[in-house]
Amino acid sequence: MFDTPEGMFFFRGGVALLLGLSLGLEREKSGQAGQSPHFAGIRTFSLCALTGFLCATIDGTALLVAGFAASALLATAAWLRPAGATRGGMTTEAAFLLTYLLGAACGRGLILQACVVAIAATSLLAWRERLHGFARALPAHDYAAAVKFAVISIVILPLIPNRDYGSGWWAVNFHKTWLMVVLISGLGFGGYILTRIVGPRTGTGLAGLLGGLVSSTAVTLSFSKRSREVPSLAAACSLAIVAACTVLYLRVAIEAVVIHPEFARALAFPLGALFLFSTGACAVLYRVSAAAPADPEPADPAYRNPVELFPAIKFAALFAAVTVLFRLARATFGRTGAWVAAFLSGLTNMDAITLSVAEMTRKGTVPMSSAVTSVMLAAIANTLVKAGIALALAGPVTRRHVAVSLGATCALSVAILLWQAFAP
Repeated sequence: MFDTPEGMFFFRGGVALLLGLSLGLEREKSGQAGQSPHFAGIRTFSLCALTGFLCATIDGTALLVAGFAASALLATAAWLRPAGATRGGMTTEAAFLLTYLLGAACGRGLILQACVVAIAATSLLAWRERLHGFARALPAHDYAAAVKFAVISIVILPLIPNRDYGSGWWAVNFHKTWLMVVLISGLGFGGYILTRIVGPRTGTGLAGLLGGLVSSTAVTLSFSKRSREVPSLAAACSLAIVAACTVLYLRVAIEAVVIHPEFARALAFPLGALFLFSTGACAVLYRVSAAAPADPEPADPAYRNPVELFPAIKFAALFAAVTVLFRLARATFGRTGAWVAAFLSGLTNMDAITLSVAEMTRKGTVPMSSAVTSVMLAAIANTLVKAGIALALAGPVTRRHVAVSLGATCALSVAILLWQAFAP
């Protein structure tokens, strides 16, 4: 049927009519629910879509432009109502013009594209209350965080040349360095949004789990202090801290998968074993904390906005420094020097060393086994730092829980390293 010009004409026209009916039905229902009906409903929108279809089919450009101008004049006249009428927004008028263009797209054969745009437009119109409610509830700093992430990832990244500066161990590619910033900012921003949606009152363990995506250090600091302030919540605070540290292994795995999937496969066994062990520790702490009273004032860690330009620049500098120092240590002292550099890097930041060695394995400049050892040593160092924070700031029960859980995790990490080193 659609093999003939007539069949294709009726098919495209039918799709245009259906799209106009869809948008028109939504606008008519919206007008019936409001204080006054909209200037166009299901019939007018359908005719508008058919007009766009015919203008695009009959003539190439002139008639199409004339039809759009006429539709725009009609929408403008409808918006400029008499003085006594209530003048609202221009949503219906904008949807009317879009309907004309959707009909024209069908006339040009862009059926799938027109359907996708129509579905998106209808969804936006139907979700009016939800979208307005979301806009009213969205804090200004959260909106600013989204804008900053767009600047970091869409504006700045394409402007940075994608080539190496320098040679040998001190060569740096600033484009790839900033790409790592985008990756880490994206992970942190996703976790930050989840914590904002879930909020601190949905459970201490979940707060720690999601907070670990943003900053496990902030979680450890916050809940360590909370365990000292409210001793009855010691087990729950321990759960939050261990849960945040458990997310570390998931975060490292995600970073490795994005940069070099082969490296991620090499890390699968050690990271998987540590993740399962830490999850088991969380399960034990959850059973212990279940009998404790709920926190009347849940701790809300003061997470730093993960998408800030200055911290992003600092991370870029840290990543570049870790990469250069790791190469220098390996070139000067061999793999032992590289492992020491990885351990020291893990004391302050786990992401930089993970991304650095993942990129090196992708280029083939570092053996896979040596890179896995480097990441494991960095993870041990990072876990020891979290344990040290808890031992210094937490209450006695939380200190004991965290020391046992994280200490056992570090012991398992060492055992895995020894097994990989001496296994036949």
